[in-house]
Amino acid sequence: MSKAKVLMICLLCLLAQGALAQSKVISGTIEDPMGPVMFANVTERDKDDRIVSAVQTDMMGNFSLEIKNPKNRLVISYVGNKTKELAIGEQSYFTIMMEPESTSLEELVVQATRTTSGGLSIPEREMTVARQTFNLAEVEGMAFTSADEALQGEIAGLDIVMNSGNLGAGTTMRLRGVTSINGNAEPLVVVDDKIFDNPDETFDFQNASEEEYAALLSVNVEDIAKIDVLKDAAATAVWGSKGANGVIMITTKRGSRGKPRVNFSYKYTGTWQPKGYDLLNGDDYTMLLKEEFYNPNQSSTATANIREINYDKSWAEYQNWNNNTDWVDNVTQFGGLHSYNLNISGGGEKAQFRVSGGYENQSGSIIQQKFDRLTTRLVLDYDVSDRIRFQTNFALTYTDNLKNYTGLLGIAQQIAPNMSIYRQDSEGNDTDQFHILAPQGTLNENTPYTGNYSSYELRSVRSLGNPLAYAAMSWKNETTYRITPDFNIKYELLGVDYGEHRLTFNGRIDFDIYAASTPAYAAAGLSSGTWGNNFSYNTSEKSESNRTRVGARGELVFTPFFQNEDWSMTMLGRYEMSTQRSTNQFVRQYSLPDGITSPTAPGALPFDNKTNGLSSGNSRANSQYFLYNGHASYKGIYNVGVSLRADGDSKFGPKQKWAYFPGASLRYNISDEKFFEPIRKHVSMLGLRASWGVVGKAPDADYLFYNAYNLSAGSYNGAAGAAMDGLKLDDLRWEKTTSYNLGFNLTFLKDIMNVDFDFYHKDTKDLLMTKVRIPSTTGYAQLAYQNAGNMTNDGWEMNVNANEFLKVGKFSVSAGFNMAQNYNLIVEMDERVLNSMNSDWKFNERGSYQNRIQVGNPLGSVYGFRYKGVYQYTYDYLTNLRAEENLTAEEFEQRINGMLADGKTFPVVVGADGKVIMQANGLPQRMVYNYVDGSPSYSFQGGDAIYEDINHDGQINALDIVYLGNCLPKLSGGFNVSLNYGRWNLKARFMYRYGNKVINSARQTLESMSTAYNQASSVNWRWRKDGDETLMPRAIYVYDDNSAYNYQGSSRYVEDGSFVRFQNLQVGYNFPTKELKKYGLNRLQMYVTANNLFCWTRYSGVDPEIAISGWGQAIDKSQTPRAKSFTANLNIGF
Repeated sequence: MSKAKVLMICLLCLLAQGALAQSKVISGTIEDPMGPVMFANVTERDKDDRIVSAVQTDMMGNFSLEIKNPKNRLVISYVGNKTKELAIGEQSYFTIMMEPESTSLEELVVQATRTTSGGLSIPEREMTVARQTFNLAEVEGMAFTSADEALQGEIAGLDIVMNSGNLGAGTTMRLRGVTSINGNAEPLVVVDDKIFDNPDETFDFQNASEEEYAALLSVNVEDIAKIDVLKDAAATAVWGSKGANGVIMITTKRGSRGKPRVNFSYKYTGTWQPKGYDLLNGDDYTMLLKEEFYNPNQSSTATANIREINYDKSWAEYQNWNNNTDWVDNVTQFGGLHSYNLNISGGGEKAQFRVSGGYENQSGSIIQQKFDRLTTRLVLDYDVSDRIRFQTNFALTYTDNLKNYTGLLGIAQQIAPNMSIYRQDSEGNDTDQFHILAPQGTLNENTPYTGNYSSYELRSVRSLGNPLAYAAMSWKNETTYRITPDFNIKYELLGVDYGEHRLTFNGRIDFDIYAASTPAYAAAGLSSGTWGNNFSYNTSEKSESNRTRVGARGELVFTPFFQNEDWSMTMLGRYEMSTQRSTNQFVRQYSLPDGITSPTAPGALPFDNKTNGLSSGNSRANSQYFLYNGHASYKGIYNVGVSLRADGDSKFGPKQKWAYFPGASLRYNISDEKFFEPIRKHVSMLGLRASWGVVGKAPDADYLFYNAYNLSAGSYNGAAGAAMDGLKLDDLRWEKTTSYNLGFNLTFLKDIMNVDFDFYHKDTKDLLMTKVRIPSTTGYAQLAYQNAGNMTNDGWEMNVNANEFLKVGKFSVSAGFNMAQNYNLIVEMDERVLNSMNSDWKFNERGSYQNRIQVGNPLGSVYGFRYKGVYQYTYDYLTNLRAEENLTAEEFEQRINGMLADGKTFPVVVGADGKVIMQANGLPQRMVYNYVDGSPSYSFQGGDAIYEDINHDGQINALDIVYLGNCLPKLSGGFNVSLNYGRWNLKARFMYRYGNKVINSARQTLESMSTAYNQASSVNWRWRKDGDETLMPRAIYVYDDNSAYNYQGSSRYVEDGSFVRFQNLQVGYNFPTKELKKYGLNRLQMYVTANNLFCWTRYSGVDPEIAISGWGQAIDKSQTPRAKSFTANLNIGF
């Protein structure tokens, strides 16, 4: 190697060594009084103040920087803090404490409390619409599975009823009455400004016999900061066709600046069922049945073949029917809920975050019910600069709900109490096999005495099945997934500081992905049937539904700055579009091999009108809207809001595709006027509000404008056929509701008392009705939808809050009260729709109530016979009396009228004057039930139910059906009291409903005494002989149409459903922060809560809280009632 090359290498090495000597890596931590500072700017600057190198701190405030020259300066800056400069020198690690910038009084601008309304940020005192806010911190520590449970009794005008006590059952919500007769009448749920509706489009809201999917289960209550309920049309008009039933806006918690904070909470809730009906034991049950079967024909051999109630010890099945089984006790249990929630939040000046996760594991108060839910939510806010902000939300919810295959509690109430749970041996000992009834016999031939049959008379009990066998050998398992990510950007196009015009662009892309799967299985052992054409033999089914929705939104918000600061204004223009696709499929098979539960395994597909074995469907819908929303104020005294939304929906034809929904509102803060100053020290706020607006509703179904074809319309010459599935609807119109609202906000006594009052009127036109019958000459039986008529809702609501109205030292008392009243009225209805909706009366149907909509009456009305008691005497008693006392016709008539005047009752016709109607033969005219072809279907007997003969024509028929009341409450609301002493807190919450009717179908079944079902112990007071004074008719088995009609749909079972429920009683303690810091904690709270303590009501059923299904009635069908429970909660923060 040449000397020149060696010298060159040596020179390069020296240069490199010098460079390395000048460069080194430093690190450190940046903090402020609140903790580590994230995204602080750390720069190396030379003597000319030029930036040589730069870096930002991470979420823990740490940084690492390679410097060029130790002689340079280190400059640290962070918005809201003083900039710091340090010499680098030989120091390699820095711990830097930032100091907040001081603000002079001249620079301080005090902002009023602001809230969001229709995308605009508006001071609370300028709010022109009717809305109410509920802060979830007020019920911290209480056990709520979903947000609607927390809202119950807290919002004036929002009536919330639990669907049942089953796990994941959800609620039924109505805001300011019912504005629709078809489809979903629930308020729109919005989570962080995104629509969060029921994703299961196959759910039949109108004729639902199952519990609704509880959409709010997808939002963990622990993640919710507050809930705003928008009530009037001016507030909901910005949601257009989505906000027709009101809007519930949920705002979730977000991260805040400061060092990372970790919060963990654990809740344990123990649940049990309230006391139900007092039922007959085995001995009383068999006595009742013997009387029941004896009465129709007065035959001593009526029960000779019914071996199950004869206690025949020679029968091999004797021990299986010699019991006093408490079935209800055996299907109920003590349930438990374990709830775990963890969240981490924090951030710096530029970025804040919150990550949360929750898991719930719950066993129900009914056996074999289990519910698991996993929720997670990620929230990130990042300020790129003072002009640009990115936000993202990601939420995932998974639920696994193991349900009973059928309603166990209803079966347990009705099944024979002398029957055993398990098959018993000859000594009466239980075996390991469930007791399943033998195949059904016939009336007089195939009986337990002639073979292995169960008695024909006990067929109703056999059809119920053994509830514990159902619990062990069948199941229904619903699993759901829901993912809702969204990505947002906010860009300030103009000014960013006070005193500048501001134009803000907000953009968002959001997704809603939902999947549900519900497999179900019933084993062959539940039935004594055999393999073959038996739909209950090893039956398996599965339903699946999926929906994907994608939405995009862009909006501009303009807030001009006025030199005259008495004026303020803000407005937005928005465009949003969404597209969604849904699919669903169903399969059912029977006669599967033992041990195989999958419906895709080889089996038999049932194809009949009731149990179609295969079905599938799909739909696609697109919607878009434009929105203008503006707000202006002068001095904060005179305030006005104006909005206009244009909705386009592919469900309508070209003529009606677009609809327009305007809204306008005013507020006059009279308390800010100068003339109000003398009383301002007593009344700090008096604001008068008025609003008007229009909202709408689109049908739930897709493809209504098209001629859709059914590819399963039958076959021709062995080839599958297709046919049109219905008439296309090109003139279908939007359902629209025009609403007027007048109200005021009043605050007085130094802001201790707050009163909100509103009066409203809502007029709904072009009501949408589905499945409207049309003449068969059209080639179709019905229209998918039709605009049907008009309906109104009028009401008022009041909300009162008293904050620490009593305060003595450390002790204080706060309280709240709300009340609402709604009047619903059907004003007009198309005659064809009335004929389609109103069912015809069928004389031979027992126990049913008429589904009827009548102009001039409200929705939810009940129609039936008017029950007047029990006939004390038989007709034969009267004829025997005449013969025994040798009375003339005139004397006989006078004698009967005298007894009638004394309150005695007979099955005879009585005129409008209260006197008996006599026949030409001198005998009283007998009361009958419905003439058919000139002959009565049935002649009433002594001990039968009395129904009022409205028109006094001597027969009970459709003309005697009258209006019996309405299932909507006349008043609803709630109240609460909170007592505080130091760190102790005691809270009590109540809710109430008044003036609503409930059809007690459960009691109707348990007091019918006409089948082999078990009955309530109240039937022990039944009529047995002439002269008995009782309200309980006689026991008589119903064989055919010519039998007694003692449990017809009548006022007997239409009960007052009013109640006051003691919802929660909670005791809480908040540990001192100073003591907690010794252990590295910043929060420790403990709560103990008793839930559903008492329910004061005159309702005779287990629980009066019964939801209305669709536009129908509130019917208690032995749904699982709300459980009683207690909750222990521990919250830890560090």
